[in-house]
Amino acid sequence: MKHETNQYRSLEYCIFTVIFGLLLLLPTTAHSQSVSNKFIDALIYGKPEIIDYVNKKELANSQRLGIQYNGVKNKFHIGNDIPEEIKAGIKNGKYKYEITEKPLEDFYTEVTFKVPDANYSKVFYFNDGFVTSSTYISRNWEKIESKYFSFSIQEPKYFNDYCTKRLDQFVDMVADTLGFTISEKRILEKEKIGYVFCSDENEVKNITGFSAKGMAMLGTDEVVSSYQTNFHEVAHILINFKLKNLGLYTLPFFMEGFAVAMGGRGGMAPRVVTDLGYYLQKTGFLTYDSILTNDAFYSQDANMTYAVSGLYNSFLLSELGGEKYLEMYKKMNGDLEFVRALNDCINFLPKEDKYSEYLNDYSNDKIIYVNPVDTVKPIFMLRGINGTFAVTDDYIKFFVVNKYKIGFPDLKLNPEYSSRKYFELFGEGNYDSYKYMIFSAHDNISVYDLYNDELIFSYDKGLSIRPVDFPSYEGFYMFFLRKKIFDVDFENNSVLIDGAFR
Repeated sequence: MKHETNQYRSLEYCIFTVIFGLLLLLPTTAHSQSVSNKFIDALIYGKPEIIDYVNKKELANSQRLGIQYNGVKNKFHIGNDIPEEIKAGIKNGKYKYEITEKPLEDFYTEVTFKVPDANYSKVFYFNDGFVTSSTYISRNWEKIESKYFSFSIQEPKYFNDYCTKRLDQFVDMVADTLGFTISEKRILEKEKIGYVFCSDENEVKNITGFSAKGMAMLGTDEVVSSYQTNFHEVAHILINFKLKNLGLYTLPFFMEGFAVAMGGRGGMAPRVVTDLGYYLQKTGFLTYDSILTNDAFYSQDANMTYAVSGLYNSFLLSELGGEKYLEMYKKMNGDLEFVRALNDCINFLPKEDKYSEYLNDYSNDKIIYVNPVDTVKPIFMLRGINGTFAVTDDYIKFFVVNKYKIGFPDLKLNPEYSSRKYFELFGEGNYDSYKYMIFSAHDNISVYDLYNDELIFSYDKGLSIRPVDFPSYEGFYMFFLRKKIFDVDFENNSVLIDGAFR
């Protein structure tokens, strides 16, 4: 009897041990399975406890720069929300939704939210709570930091120290323009702007959900871009950082105009974009006063509206200065309903004659000119090269045919760096750390900085108020370009021209 009792107790103990072990596992499993459901439910119904289902590091990261958007309860929602019409349809019973979970490596979970009747789906990632797509997708990318940026780099061979230097210099330039305090610059140094550098546009879409070459992610104060130095998107974050508390929307004429005036657009330097704006404004094809409202701006081609607004905002920054410009910018900022209703902003702008003066000065600041009777000869000419040059005062006289590449052996560049623009333009061959590429035909010129793949100057005879024909010398087109568009001294550095030393 005693033996049977001991057996019974032993069996009872084993059963208890198994059940207790299962109970220890159940809360974790149930919790991990329900966090996504709770998060999405809170997202749909606007429940304040949603922050309980967000990864704590992600929450802190979203708040690190101190930027707050009026009317936005949770900043990390921005760019990670479900469309209002979908949420409304779920609330009123029009739509049903489905949630599926897929375990991933490194303790992540991919959660797919679907509304079949609306043909809508969205992917969320979780790891100890909700995390952004950029956090998950770039988790194993190379991480580096500069003075003002924290980088996640998908393909390191397409990035280099020159890019970090240029981005930091851009922050300092914008900070000076807008009057950042020492304290504000120290916050940027400590907390950093995020920069997620993707190897192509497909990865940008994978992270942001949008087909774009770059985006400023306002919920996390980071730039996601396929460009090494997307100054345009960085400019959006910097002006919001300076304003601190603002609405989520700004009249696009000013929002995009500011970013173009300071940082250009999509791999193009500011002057490249605003030169097009000058042509459109002067010919009357598209004028600044025709795109001041939200609807008018978005009803036209973005290539034109960005160019015209960029030119006018460069005028405003010059005319008003940083402090007064910010005051005016904030008047154009608010919620979406407010911005859509704005139709009197012309009353806040300087008098028309001031802009006319600015356009005259802009036109006189010649980046390019030709002189058919100029007798300056190139420093040397070799058979088979596509170009050479001669330095004259504030300009460099170029002799170019087709694609002409220029290198500077004394410049230190990451040896493994490879320019995507170079291979796009040449198709094959060795990159060899060339700094500039100048393409010239009979009626157009393009100048690229291959260290960050940026178009730094462009001329098209068909888009010029005063079109010129390029004179030729021994089959080479001749033209003068201002030294200021180049950041290398052509006179005091060894120069490689199409593989030949100067």
